[in-house]
Amino acid sequence: MPPANPDPKVLRIASLTIVNAMIFQQVLAAQDSRIESLNQTTEKTNIAESLFNAWTAILEIDYVPIFATANNIIRELVGVPDADAALKALAEAALRITARRAALRHDLMGRIYHRLLADAKYFGAFYTTVPAATLLLKLALDPSDVATDWSDLAAIGHLRIADLACGTGTLLKAALQTIVENHVRARAEKGQLPDLKGIHKLLVENVLWGLDVVPFAIHLAGSALALNEPDVEFGAMNLYTLPIGGRQTRLGSLDLLTGERISVQADLFGAVAAPARVSGKGEIKERIALPQPELCVMNPPFTRSVGGNFLFGHAPPKERARMQAALREIVADEGIPANITAGLGSVFVALGHLRLASDGRLALVLPRALLSGVAWQETRRLLGNNYHLKYVIVSHQPGSWNFSENTELSECLIIAKRAGTSDVGYPTKVVNLWTKPESSVEALTVASLIRRTNGASLDDLSGSDELSTPTRKYGEVTLCSREDVERGNWNEGAVFAQTELCRAAHLLKAGQVFVPGSGILGVVPITRFKSVADIGPDRRDIHDGFRMTDQDTEYPAYWGHDTESAQTISQRPNRHLIALSRAKKGRNLRDAHLLWSRSGGLLVAERLWLLTTRVFALKFRERVLSNTWWPVALRAEGEQLESLEKMLSLWFNSTLGILSLIAARVDTRGAWVELKKPALEELSVFDPRKLGATAQAQLCETYHEVSALQVQALPAIDSDPVRGRIDGAFAAALGINDGLGRLRRMLAREPVVSMRLPSETTKSGAS
Repeated sequence: MPPANPDPKVLRIASLTIVNAMIFQQVLAAQDSRIESLNQTTEKTNIAESLFNAWTAILEIDYVPIFATANNIIRELVGVPDADAALKALAEAALRITARRAALRHDLMGRIYHRLLADAKYFGAFYTTVPAATLLLKLALDPSDVATDWSDLAAIGHLRIADLACGTGTLLKAALQTIVENHVRARAEKGQLPDLKGIHKLLVENVLWGLDVVPFAIHLAGSALALNEPDVEFGAMNLYTLPIGGRQTRLGSLDLLTGERISVQADLFGAVAAPARVSGKGEIKERIALPQPELCVMNPPFTRSVGGNFLFGHAPPKERARMQAALREIVADEGIPANITAGLGSVFVALGHLRLASDGRLALVLPRALLSGVAWQETRRLLGNNYHLKYVIVSHQPGSWNFSENTELSECLIIAKRAGTSDVGYPTKVVNLWTKPESSVEALTVASLIRRTNGASLDDLSGSDELSTPTRKYGEVTLCSREDVERGNWNEGAVFAQTELCRAAHLLKAGQVFVPGSGILGVVPITRFKSVADIGPDRRDIHDGFRMTDQDTEYPAYWGHDTESAQTISQRPNRHLIALSRAKKGRNLRDAHLLWSRSGGLLVAERLWLLTTRVFALKFRERVLSNTWWPVALRAEGEQLESLEKMLSLWFNSTLGILSLIAARVDTRGAWVELKKPALEELSVFDPRKLGATAQAQLCETYHEVSALQVQALPAIDSDPVRGRIDGAFAAALGINDGLGRLRRMLAREPVVSMRLPSETTKSGAS
């Protein structure tokens, strides 16, 4: 009998297991007279008993992965009150799905499973959308680029494609469908008929490999692959459930960091069990040796080791701590090229690299922070030094920055090929999607457009290369040079949806003021920020050395980032701090005197919500610390210090300064962005010291005129009179005959700023 108060998650997964088996039964019944149809089964008096008998008969034929677990569940429901009514409702849903044969090819059970689970953030498991998976695999297995005879089953049979965090198999199924399409096209070009059943059996039994720590996800992956050609009987499938946690502190796929062989286990609800793999005839208990795949495709877990530390967050605290310690030890001892601070995704990329064939490829779904995040630098170095980075794909579609389901995180698609002599000098195509494909068919169109589009260089003074059909624009493509890839400078071509705005930010780093339609209008004296300033401590250090107090102290601070109060450049402290006498629980005590020595009279934003942000830098009459702004101490004294703070606070609130700051951002969730300390230190900033005395005086005078005036939110930058006055002052100081209104208008219509596509109607400001 079922327990009195079962876990709702278990009930959801059990129901999905039953529906999955019902669908399979109905499909098989249409082809095999030995199998009773779902209609016949559910018309009988005792539905649970009838299903048990029908599925037992199917198990005697084959299809153990789909029916064994479902039949065990049904057996427990025989004789349970109200069970038949529930099973009848599930059967009706199954029949509606099977009535549309094409729906079976779209991994519906996987989509439902993703919606049912509430544990995604703890596993870090955000499953790839079907269109994104199709786009990724069409580019990764491009017949014009992959040297395989797609017409020859024997040649295809030599391939190995592995997903080391496969979930419900969305990426593996996309790989299967892409290879089948390649095979059909190659056979057609030779005037031959494709062998659809033969290639399906070959792919399922030999080519495709999947690993995951969630047993039921592996069962759904097997079902998804089998349903692509349900009338093909198959033998063993290379889909494995791996143990995680436990007394031996297993790490799932990451155990492969220390060797090619790994134990596997299978159990519906995740309990540690004997090693096993999914097969056509049953579960085969064993250890496996993962082959070197020609393609490693993954949407690895994203959990990070900061911000609450959800690394292995599904596990109990003590077990989680053991697993985190074990992973840190492996990464250190084995010299794994990954940074755990970036999260499990960085480690999985390193694992894919270590296990990949010498001429293999990586096709990845990763956080967009990969492109610019400090913690991801090790991963950028790994890929930049060892691979030809073929494609970087990001989405600028408002509110749809992701390629995974059930998440709002900003993501990117990466396709990289192990570098050979023939790849030297080839640039990377950076694809800025304005509109993501909404279906697999549309994804095929976008993939074709990407392959045919050359991409625009940001070093050229004009030109955008569009992804478009006669009826729709999907985005624009820029190029990232091999040298920039090797240096880890991946983000310049992706920071804005508009190529011309990317170009303006790119040229500004070299001190050139570029305005689309006008070209280079002048130069800005620039320097690296760290050459003129020291950037102060981060929020963790502040909290480890101080606490807030209501009394006046010698430690004034500016706390929070309230856009209702932070509306002017000139500000006053809103809090005071008091030094801690002892460390907080679980933390180290920081030296308050050392922290205070790094305070400053200028603050630059650390974390921003671009839709409401008004000011990007604040100036104070006294030195302050902050928990949400970076304190900046300029290397000057007296009147010179005061003047530099005024001019730089103006710069960071000018269109050119904002352009450079946004281009240096780390994307987290669309308009939620961060400015990291190392990136700020390397930022190319305006150097006021290189201006003449008259120009400096004019900028300081402008500061006095506007510093107490209310600045409008960034989306209104094109119509903000204060921003216009600041830009006018810089144009005059730099000898530029342009008010920069065109740049303001372009920035105002950027999706990450306006939540609209650039092609949509926006207000126009003064030029």
